[in-house]
Amino acid sequence: MRKSLYILLSLFIVLSITGCNQKQQEASGAMSDDVDDTAVQTYTVKTQSFTRTRAYVGNVSASKSVKVIPLASERILKFPWENGDFIQEGEIIAEIRNEVSKKGVDALNAQLRSVDAQLKAAERESARVKSMYESNIVSRQNYDQAMDGVTTLKATREQIQASIQQSRMGLDYAKVVAPISGVVSQKSSEVGDIASSAMPLCVLLDLTTLKVTLNVNEEDTSYLQLGQDVKLRFDAYPGEVVTAKITRILPYVNTTSRTNTVEAEFSNVKNEVTGQYKFKPGMYTRAEIGLKTTTDAIVVPPIALILEPELLVQQVAGETLRRVFVLKSDSTVESRIVKVGEQNGDIVQVYEGLNAGDKLIIRGQHSLRDGDKVRDMTNAGKVAVLANDAKPAEAAPAKAAPAAEAAAPAEVAAPAEAAPAVEAAAPAVKAKAPSAAAPAAEAAAPSVEGT
Repeated sequence: MRKSLYILLSLFIVLSITGCNQKQQEASGAMSDDVDDTAVQTYTVKTQSFTRTRAYVGNVSASKSVKVIPLASERILKFPWENGDFIQEGEIIAEIRNEVSKKGVDALNAQLRSVDAQLKAAERESARVKSMYESNIVSRQNYDQAMDGVTTLKATREQIQASIQQSRMGLDYAKVVAPISGVVSQKSSEVGDIASSAMPLCVLLDLTTLKVTLNVNEEDTSYLQLGQDVKLRFDAYPGEVVTAKITRILPYVNTTSRTNTVEAEFSNVKNEVTGQYKFKPGMYTRAEIGLKTTTDAIVVPPIALILEPELLVQQVAGETLRRVFVLKSDSTVESRIVKVGEQNGDIVQVYEGLNAGDKLIIRGQHSLRDGDKVRDMTNAGKVAVLANDAKPAEAAPAKAAPAAEAAAPAEVAAPAEAAPAVEAAAPAVKAKAPSAAAPAAEAAAPSVEGT
């Protein structure tokens, strides 16, 4: 009797477990049907204005850079400025010894005084000879010689005066004056050095306006024009954009690099407290130049584009191919190969493969295949993880296992071991649910036969 009771109880537990497994399989099947629909986010393709840009690197320099070259070759007596000092236009930069010029001027002045005395005597003599000539006392030859003497002395006097002026210019050259207002740089001489017209004393930089020199590719020069904006970014000031204007486009191309030199200028910023300028010559900058603007370009976010190795093989020189997935009205996806252009900020221009209004998948597209069915979660704000939605349903079957274990006597070991199988089957998908029930049934059967 007791053996028969054990057999009946074992059969009851096996049937209960089988029924639970069937309910779990149905629930798992329903959940699996939902999971099969991949959650995605979409972007509605639109047209908007798009500007093709080119990025170049350039060096900053002063818009005005003047070499200060001395005209006198003598020893430097004063040169009080150092690199970085600011000099106003007209200030004396250096003084050069001028003893030779001073002595030369003194000698010429002495000659001038001598000629002046000779000229006065010659003029008196010419007046006397003229009176005698008019009285027929002297010949015409004597009269002409007296007049020629006066003329020669006047010419000599003018020559000496010109020499004096030239020597005085040498005195002026001894004082080197700043031709522009600027900052001293590249100082090459010190007090005591011999100044030479072959070597500048220093270079003056005008920092109020700076320029950027760019070497633009030959194919981009046709889009450039004077006054065009150039956006500059500096490593020293992250996130800051400075706008410069193109002021010069050289009318020739470098035959070695096949680039056209372009200059763009921008105003510098001065700190009124410290007196220092914000941007400095020699800085490195990244320049962005707009080339061509399309008013109705098809643009998409770059995260929607998928790069595949086979597309790299298919594309020819000058084109870029990418794969995208488009959501159709029946909630299935269509795979397309698109030809894309350049990226400007957070958008990429598409030349072929998409139309305005297409729903482009931008999240969850990397695991899709053509024809897959998906769920558009765009309106939900973000893609939901469907497995988390199913967690409350998984908890209910798992709680049934302890009840089955409590109902079974301690002697019946096989049915008790089936409970973990039930818990393991709860989160599994439809394909794995039957396999979990089979071991439980097999384990229960030997237990019955053994009793």
